[in-house]
Amino acid sequence: MNTFDYTRQVLALSADELEIVVRKWANTQKQKYDLVTRQSGSGDRGCDVVGFYSPNKFEGDWDNYQCKQYSKTVPTDKGMHEIGKILYYAYLKEFKAPKSYYFVAPKGINRNLRNWILNPSKLKAVLLNDWDKYCKSTIIDGTEILLSKELRDFISNYDFSSIGIITIDDIIDDFKFKAILVEMFGGELPSAPQGEAPDQIDASELIYVNKILDVYSDYDQQTYSTPNEVYGHDIFEDDFMEQRERFYSAEAFKAFYRDNTVEGVLDAFEREVFKGIKPSLFLPYNNSFERMCSVLSDAGKIQPSGKLALHGKVDVKQGYCHHFANQERLNWRRK
Repeated sequence: MNTFDYTRQVLALSADELEIVVRKWANTQKQKYDLVTRQSGSGDRGCDVVGFYSPNKFEGDWDNYQCKQYSKTVPTDKGMHEIGKILYYAYLKEFKAPKSYYFVAPKGINRNLRNWILNPSKLKAVLLNDWDKYCKSTIIDGTEILLSKELRDFISNYDFSSIGIITIDDIIDDFKFKAILVEMFGGELPSAPQGEAPDQIDASELIYVNKILDVYSDYDQQTYSTPNEVYGHDIFEDDFMEQRERFYSAEAFKAFYRDNTVEGVLDAFEREVFKGIKPSLFLPYNNSFERMCSVLSDAGKIQPSGKLALHGKVDVKQGYCHHFANQERLNWRRK
């Protein structure tokens, strides 16, 4: 069981460290963002960590993660200032207004500000009605930013429901955040779900499946062209089902940790498994079925290093052999 107190660790992060963690987290969302950057330093125009949806960057859709690590909850005036600031610079066409805007605030948000964010129309009304209080003299030092009709219209057209809060609970409960915290502070990653082989063979399986059938053909000295032909065989029927279970155990493992570990962790595990089985592949065997069984046995004994070692069970490591076969990285029968 993971007994690390990640809440305490996150609350103790400096402002810069929080931005770095959030950048790493946003960078794990590769299916969502084309590029993630950290806009640190003065002149950031209200942008902290930015996730761009396309190569158009600020000219296209993007999300802003406004990181706030204060000694207490984010004050209302600070939060309203940040919202007004980014919308002002969007009005000036420094960038397109963000598609989504998140306060990342481990210590929370002041109650008034939180209630307004949860009521988007009220948040808009307060920003417009109290512009002088929160934004007029705070966006640019020594300069007053008046709420002109054009600026008011621009702000009025923004979708305030796109403004949200990422709390300490959101951070701790998110698998992608958890992977980064494990990398930083130690502890264990969550376990991957168990894979289950579907009844029907998917087209994505055909390469490794055909290689298994070729192994059976080599052993029996007769051709097995389809899985149906091994059903009823005293060895191969059960063996074939077990091989597919291994493949899907590795598939579930890969899918889970691809999305829930920092970059490089899964690749390192896979490299160690592949290197671990290579010597066995080159040994002499009486037939390719013997080679496959021997290599799978050795794969199950490999003890990889790193954060995934605990979760890489025997069936996962053996299943990786079929993934390597499916990727044409290994053949059971020597040509």
